[in-house]
Amino acid sequence: SPQGARSLSLKSGATMQSSMLGNTRAFQAQRVAVARPSRAAVPTIENRVSLRFQRFGRKKSPFYRLVAIESKDRREGRPLEYLGWYDPMKKETNLKAPEIKKWISNGAQPSDSVRSLLQKAYVIEPKAVRVEVPKDAVKMP
Repeated sequence: SPQGARSLSLKSGATMQSSMLGNTRAFQAQRVAVARPSRAAVPTIENRVSLRFQRFGRKKSPFYRLVAIESKDRREGRPLEYLGWYDPMKKETNLKAPEIKKWISNGAQPSDSVRSLLQKAYVIEPKAVRVEVPKDAVKMP
């Protein structure tokens, strides 16, 4: 029958196609073992502690708490320790200087705005002001 011939030709076409390809598993992706360095050889980088502000207060009336917090945590994350507060509207601060110095001596990194506030409050040493002297003002012997 003609229908039987068609089905036979389809089967023979499929077998011919698979015989041309051979083993189809050879084309599948194989996992490759990659040599990884041991954990002992790779230095682990611990999260650093940073001193930064957490914003509180209402809209257009900011109020900041100075906190010691893991550097990877979000701004409103849970702090390790509260170190004081800063009210920019009233220009008032209340800082726990001994605790701040302890955190900085242990490697905590203050943010730029916190560093500026701590320098103004003389909790940490202010940067030395660089004085520019004109070259013609200094006479060489």
